[in-house]
Amino acid sequence: MKRIVSIVTLAAVALVGIPGSFSDALSQNIIRPGQKLLQVAPRKPLVMQRSMMRYEAVRVKTLDRNGARGVLWNLQKFAAQPPGFEKVEEIDGRYIFSATKDPSAVFDIDARTGSFLVNYGLKRYSTEGSTRNLPSAGAAEDLARSYLAKAGYLPQNEQEMVLAGVGGMDMAVAKDGKTRGPYKKLVTVRFSRVLNGMQVQGPGSRLVVHLGENGEMTGMIWNWPEVKAIAVSAKQQKNSEVIRQETAERLRLLAGEAKEILGRKSVQVLYDDGQGHIEPAIYVTAVARYEGPVNEGFVDIPVDFYIPLLRSSKAVFPFMKDRDIRKPDDEKPQKRGSVIAPMRTGDDEQSDLH
Repeated sequence: MKRIVSIVTLAAVALVGIPGSFSDALSQNIIRPGQKLLQVAPRKPLVMQRSMMRYEAVRVKTLDRNGARGVLWNLQKFAAQPPGFEKVEEIDGRYIFSATKDPSAVFDIDARTGSFLVNYGLKRYSTEGSTRNLPSAGAAEDLARSYLAKAGYLPQNEQEMVLAGVGGMDMAVAKDGKTRGPYKKLVTVRFSRVLNGMQVQGPGSRLVVHLGENGEMTGMIWNWPEVKAIAVSAKQQKNSEVIRQETAERLRLLAGEAKEILGRKSVQVLYDDGQGHIEPAIYVTAVARYEGPVNEGFVDIPVDFYIPLLRSSKAVFPFMKDRDIRKPDDEKPQKRGSVIAPMRTGDDEQSDLH
């Protein structure tokens, strides 16, 4: 019996360093007693924008079930073979529609923000062989923009929208211990955001369009709220010494047992937490070098994380999710607000395919 194994192409163009296995959202390392602390790079002045801004999402009307279904009906106009989406559930403020004939088909919308994920299903793409008439990279970008425009999901200010990459999804067939393929199945176009000349990173501010046979749209992610800019005063910003200390502490938490840290780089970005807050941050990438097995030298592990630049941050950064928020004598962590999990496009840590 044939087994279809999904793998993701890495053809999409990455805008930043590839997140490592010891990223902010994953690491649980702590400093142990007697452990040697890492040597932090010499002090250097941090170069930051003089005019610093943060952004808040413009509030929109909360959707009820009929409003959510109306969004879905509009999107289905642009699908060649839309599934029925007969089932609907309400979970943590989100409406999740699914199809009985194709479990991979899903429409997931946040009632509060309107951000959504729609996937028209992969059942018809699960057969052996490559998809016919997939668009080229250049044609794919034009098609994606066209679908976004027709559906009414292009940003009001299109200058904020930049191409992040064109990738896709491949499949390989494993039979009798042998693998055939990979076969090209879908092309994926990703757009990211730039505000006031500053790159926006994080789970929010992203547009993704999946294209299949003859360039038809097979899925979309829309997480792009309109925002208002708010000036940040000097008193609201952390000073260079605090930022330096926090950077050193995060490195020690993420890579405390490393022999040395290589290639450390810091760049100022905006971080969108996907919950309506976009704030300035320092994005740090480095390589932690560990002793490898006997006679095998060293093992290098990429490390990346964010340092918020505001003294009081409203945005939820990845390292904050690592902490269980507990009340005294409370056995269970408090629940956080949920964010739509996007489909995987191949060059970051978040999944874009349900």
